[in-house]
Amino acid sequence: MPIEKMKTTAQMIPLVMVLVFLTAGFCLAEGSASLANYLQQALEGNDALLKARAEFRASTEKIRQAGVLPDPKLVVNYYLVPIETRTGPQNGSVALSQTFPWYNKRALARDLSDHDAAIAGTRMATVELDVARQVKEAYIEYGFLGRSQQTVADNLELLRYLEGVARSRYAAGKATYFDVLKIQIELSQSEEKGRSLVDQAGPLRISLNNLLGSESERSRAIPDSLPQVVLVRGEEEILSLGLRNAPLLHEAEQRIVQARIGNELAEKEFYPDFNISLKTIFTGSAEFGTPPDSGRDPIIAGVTVDLPIFRDRRHGRLAETEAGIRSAQSSQQQQIRMLTVEMEKEFYAYREAQRRIALYRDDLLPKVEQQLEVAVNGFQTGESSILELIDAEKSLLDFRLAVNRAVADRALAVARLEFRTGVTLADWGTAE
Repeated sequence: MPIEKMKTTAQMIPLVMVLVFLTAGFCLAEGSASLANYLQQALEGNDALLKARAEFRASTEKIRQAGVLPDPKLVVNYYLVPIETRTGPQNGSVALSQTFPWYNKRALARDLSDHDAAIAGTRMATVELDVARQVKEAYIEYGFLGRSQQTVADNLELLRYLEGVARSRYAAGKATYFDVLKIQIELSQSEEKGRSLVDQAGPLRISLNNLLGSESERSRAIPDSLPQVVLVRGEEEILSLGLRNAPLLHEAEQRIVQARIGNELAEKEFYPDFNISLKTIFTGSAEFGTPPDSGRDPIIAGVTVDLPIFRDRRHGRLAETEAGIRSAQSSQQQQIRMLTVEMEKEFYAYREAQRRIALYRDDLLPKVEQQLEVAVNGFQTGESSILELIDAEKSLLDFRLAVNRAVADRALAVARLEFRTGVTLADWGTAE
């Protein structure tokens, strides 16, 4: 059983790496600012991932240490006062002993260590997926910032054009100074929004650099697009994948098996360990007479048996391991429920983002663009007021930003679902 579990973990870790690289391969852009490049850097330099890998290596090294026989003991005695015997004085002795645990104790100890390594492997897989998720989220937010900056920049161009129209109409006596001031106020507010977006790049860049294991002040180009990711599997299938592949559930399963092995090992504590020894005593020649065996060194073989007569401690240990099994089983069920809840939340976030994209981009945005065009023409001819024009301009900016936010939220939901399932769920190769 432990060998099978170790194989499962060993197979799962490369699958996690494949997921990360497949996701990276779907990225459209190449170069230092691409998601593919960021994922590669994170896999090589992220501190949390390096720590998890080191812990996994340490746990595998513990396997060699588990279940081995205790070191033999060599005891050398020199008698300060020789012991006189019929066959001669005894001057010293040498004894060699070796302890042998009860049958199967060492094998069970190795199994426990195997599962420690398997658990460390699932933790490493979880960290790899989590780092990939965090990099995707940082990249998406960075891309949202870039799209928002471009949207605000486009809005500023529109406002400058409208300011020119208002000035021309004011110079011709067809508009009031209030109209010019209103446009200028809106222009100043949009410029401040643009400066705020520029300032937001700093914290996002530092966060991304931290994930990549780079210097915090290293410059990073702001993406000018957002990944257009759409789920290619149904929700039921994705949920099933999560319940089958999630590293956290694999870890919970490993803990149950490990607790059962610990319980079996606790049962072995009711049986004795043995110690086998071999001893010789250095004997000198007899001083008086010539008795038989004079000066012969005796050889003594011995067996020591531990007597497990104080059983309260052993019964307590057995009860402890049985409670550990129940705890591990409850933890597994809790992990399953938590995973299901979290995935349902991400399904909702994905559906909500899809609805907002359909509402704003496909329905409202074309109408607002048409509304703005009508308002601009009406303002130029004197049929529309400056307030109607500003209202149409604000609606256009808000809806464009809302579309960007919805696209980003959809990508975030997909990234989090991929983290929980350990499977690539969308094509990351299209961008908007």
